[in-house]
Amino acid sequence: MNRITKVLIIISCLFGSIACYGQRVKQTINDGWRFKIYPEDASALTFDTSQWETVSVPHSWNTKDADDETPGFYRGKGWYRKIIPIETLIPDQRVFLSFEGANQETNVYVNGQLVGNHRGGYAAFTFDVTEAVKIGTNEITVCVDNTHNPDIAPLSADYTFFGGIYRDVYLIYTSPSHISTTHHASSGVYLTTQKLTDQQAEISIKTYISNALMSNQTLILETEVVDTNGKQVAVSNEKIQVKGGIRNTPFESFLTISKPKRWDVDDPYLYTVYSRLRDKKGTLLDCVVNSLGIREFSFDADKGFFLNGRYRKLIGTNRHQDYLGLGNALRDEMHVRDIKLVKNMGSNFLRVAHYPQDPVVMQMCDQLGLLTSVEIPVVNAITQSDAFLQNCIEQVTEMVYQNYNYPSVVIWAYMNEVLLRPPFDPNNSEERSNYLKFLNKIATAIESKIREIDPHRYTMLPCHAAYPIYEESGIAALPMMLGFNIYNGWYGGQVNEFEKGLENLHRIFPTKPLFITEYGADVDARLHSFSPVRFDFSNEFGSFFHEHYIPEILKRKFVVGATVWNLNDFYSETRRDAVPHINNKGLVGIDRIPKDTYYLYQAYLKETPLLHICSKTWTSRAGASKDGLTSMQPLKIYTNAERVEIHLNGKNLGLFPVVEKIVETKIPFINGRNVIDAVIEKNGISYRDQYVCNFNCINVKQGFKEMNVMLGTERYFEDRTAELCWIPEQIYQTGSWGYVGGERMKTKTRYGFLPASDIEILGTDQDPIFQTQRTGIKSFKAEVPDGGYAVYLYWAELTSDKKKEALAYNLGNDALLPNYSNRSFSITINDICVAKRINIAEEYGSERAVIKKFEVQVCQGKGLSIDFGAIESAPILNAIRIVKIY
Repeated sequence: MNRITKVLIIISCLFGSIACYGQRVKQTINDGWRFKIYPEDASALTFDTSQWETVSVPHSWNTKDADDETPGFYRGKGWYRKIIPIETLIPDQRVFLSFEGANQETNVYVNGQLVGNHRGGYAAFTFDVTEAVKIGTNEITVCVDNTHNPDIAPLSADYTFFGGIYRDVYLIYTSPSHISTTHHASSGVYLTTQKLTDQQAEISIKTYISNALMSNQTLILETEVVDTNGKQVAVSNEKIQVKGGIRNTPFESFLTISKPKRWDVDDPYLYTVYSRLRDKKGTLLDCVVNSLGIREFSFDADKGFFLNGRYRKLIGTNRHQDYLGLGNALRDEMHVRDIKLVKNMGSNFLRVAHYPQDPVVMQMCDQLGLLTSVEIPVVNAITQSDAFLQNCIEQVTEMVYQNYNYPSVVIWAYMNEVLLRPPFDPNNSEERSNYLKFLNKIATAIESKIREIDPHRYTMLPCHAAYPIYEESGIAALPMMLGFNIYNGWYGGQVNEFEKGLENLHRIFPTKPLFITEYGADVDARLHSFSPVRFDFSNEFGSFFHEHYIPEILKRKFVVGATVWNLNDFYSETRRDAVPHINNKGLVGIDRIPKDTYYLYQAYLKETPLLHICSKTWTSRAGASKDGLTSMQPLKIYTNAERVEIHLNGKNLGLFPVVEKIVETKIPFINGRNVIDAVIEKNGISYRDQYVCNFNCINVKQGFKEMNVMLGTERYFEDRTAELCWIPEQIYQTGSWGYVGGERMKTKTRYGFLPASDIEILGTDQDPIFQTQRTGIKSFKAEVPDGGYAVYLYWAELTSDKKKEALAYNLGNDALLPNYSNRSFSITINDICVAKRINIAEEYGSERAVIKKFEVQVCQGKGLSIDFGAIESAPILNAIRIVKIY
């Protein structure tokens, strides 16, 4: 069978005329929905929808309010309505509505009749609507509700619960006797490799059949397997008896494939399986198409993971399903791009976390050769109710059946960090005991259900680092392997404690394969530091963190795999940090622009030549300069070559050795445009990378034009909108510039101090400029030449009388804000009082950006002196910008 014939068969199976029983039709109905947020019942056909907005699916109603400055986001009901014309219906033909995902509880009405309810935001669901539709105009009404529901997982998590119909919606027509569409919204066909050798593969095919006719039917179930060339490699035809009026009856058949080609990460070979249902005369009634990947795998607690008999270290990322400005309402091609990013990093694994994702994600993992784990969204905590338990069982059942045929899936997971934030009183032993017992009951039920449906894959429990409570509850003993989310050096401790922790975990759980399910550090791509520390959100600390972790993971076979948290930055409404409402641990941004750490993994994991000059997105750069002409700053390069040649503006700076994939040196940047070229040679071929930036050498005596200084910090910040760079403070010295007096504001936590406040600054998208300050400052001086200057003073009152809830994921690193002080001070510029009394909080409110601009004449060689006088409490200054006008 050639490719053209294969395509024609697929088309005939899926999109033939619905005037014939034998043709299944499945098409999206994504466009032209009317939508309104409405907390009451809007299901009645008489409800006026004329003023509702028109939207297309994928859609979420939280794309803006989950990212604004108002705490919280809308959690409630959203209503969708669409007109579906049906010109003709053949007698006994079946009609279905299928949703790939809607968050989180969905009620579907057809012509005013409730046809189904689904509870859970991350799995597909399908309803038979045959009895509700009619020839002519049909009104489909969908109510989606993302209200917190204690009986539906997840209860809480470090990501935003976007509401809406955020994946595709399908209308499906089938014959009355058909391969089931309603068996947990799967394909109705389940493929299992029962035995595998180099000579043959024995395949079990379990097919669920539904018969809407009231009479018993004699049918023929045909299963054909073809290779990538369209050649038939196995076929079976079985006569089956299906009772009348019954749904989801399973029939199992077996096929043998001779000399099977195995699916592998380097060669993801996929067979195609056609499941056809015919009547006893041979007329085609239905056809469903699935892919088949044949492989075998195993995990060993000491030796690691083996795929098709070959050792593999599983390395990759986690992935959340949202994108800048879109929430989780992504088009298929955006999911495709993400999986290509994972594969292009050199990965062989994706942890699909913390919930099942779009079918396109899994299809791409199959096609590109990425092994995966998939999990249900039981995160942080549980509810001690039978309703919650049953919802967990339903969600895990949907997950396993809907993802059963993907050869990429090797692990089913559940209960991510489920004891991170338990709701019991830690001082109430009875309450604690009851909670842990019920948790064990749920975990046992989930584990049993997974193994009942799919005994061939492994199960995994992702835990946070405080493992004793998982042992105490007994749930650590249930799964076949354990995952651990480890953040040594970020949320606490030092990075070099990571490897000690790994050895300790292997000692405590010697029979369990161990997977590092999460590790990472937040990076705001606009921030840099040449003295990086944890929680400064700089590119440099993120690089330092991953540079330590990767080799420690790779050298230990008992660590079967590891996945970075996360592929991409993602929305988390409760976060404040450098970029409010976003978790910045991604190797790429929420806009999918790669960070330096992405290239670090390429250097370790890819065999093809890799060369990357770090900080290439830092195109507006600045630094203090002694002569106004040059400024020496560090430069880092990632590569899998042995040495790198570096050029600056055409001048060869030399050949530099590579140590653990890294070259580090210092570059004498010149004032103005800088072009840095890096060159490597592999296998006789030269490869080049280039970095271009504009550099502002700041010297107040020579060629001064402007300076932008953040107080109380060692960070650099790039304002990409204005194309300028903010540099760290320095102490004033005669003939130069800097601050006089005061101290850096220290943001205290339970575990020390943060280098910057974690407060969201209102009224700006340049939060890092305002999240540090010098408290008790006396002056800021700059011995600039005579002329006219604009002086901009930046403030945000970082103390507040507002109480903030501690965030579970911060593990005690939330700022313990100092008591609010009624701060007021005066400002004098070059002996002229420009503000007798200023009180930032009183005039503008705490945690809000304030900028005041003053125009100043400098004459007689006096330079600039901005002086602050304390009136009540200590004066503050967050940042200062000085621009020469003439």
